[in-house]
Amino acid sequence: MEDEIGKPKPHLRLAVENDQKAIDQAWAKEAVGWPLRELAANIIRVVRGAGKSYEIAGQCVSVIKAFQQYRDTVGQWPSSWEIDQALSISRERHGQQTYDEAWQREQARDTVIRGALQVSASRLVGQNTQEQRGRSEMMEGLRELEQIREETRKQAAEEEKARRLSLKARASPSKKRGKRKTLTPRKKPDPDVSF
Repeated sequence: MEDEIGKPKPHLRLAVENDQKAIDQAWAKEAVGWPLRELAANIIRVVRGAGKSYEIAGQCVSVIKAFQQYRDTVGQWPSSWEIDQALSISRERHGQQTYDEAWQREQARDTVIRGALQVSASRLVGQNTQEQRGRSEMMEGLRELEQIREETRKQAAEEEKARRLSLKARASPSKKRGKRKTLTPRKKPDPDVSF
């Protein structure tokens, strides 16, 4: 292909092919991720005492087929990073720039969850040392949650105290200073009168 001057036009086909290749890879990555997550979630539920143990074999087959399709499409197996991302349980808070109380609570809960998963996995294969590490992580998350709860309680108590002092201060100057009405006792009805 040449332009009007006779110079060859740049070849844009490669860029389009790269875009299609990236699209195919993203599709294949998602095609692996979903059956892998379904299998992992079901196994975790079965370990917990729920789940559908009768579906595990079929889910394993689906995962193997998805991995093979990925390899056929991309030319290699999914990377460890892609598998880790597919199985990650952390919730991404996009655009989060502050580390507020909600973020701290979520991090503490994630610590408890990771610890509980470690305990479960370690029990399955009899790794006592790893199970103890999981327990420690779980307890650390619980301590963090308790600390956050205590800090929140103290802050709420301080705010309530400040609010009450503010109300008291506003109420004091507005009271009228003057003669107080004297209250007289009510007269009792005459006992000789009947109704």
